[in-house]
Amino acid sequence: MPIYEYYCSRCNAEYELLRPLAKASEPAPCGTCGQPGERQLSTFSFKSNSFTAPHLKHSTTKPLRSHDLPSKTPLPDSSG
Repeated sequence: MPIYEYYCSRCNAEYELLRPLAKASEPAPCGTCGQPGERQLSTFSFKSNSFTAPHLKHSTTKPLRSHDLPSKTPLPDSSG
């Protein structure tokens, strides 16, 4: 079963859930406040004892998420 990453916009919590592929599109409740979270795009992770990839290094920085970016200001109405 894949691990999915979620973000709760109500309490700003980030959490992971191990879910079957059949439930991938269903809402996932936040463990902190219980509200449904938004599924995040996550990177693929591969671990093996027999395969080494020197170009794939463990990242110590947190991935940038869309909720980390400043909100965009609406464009002015150009209709008239």
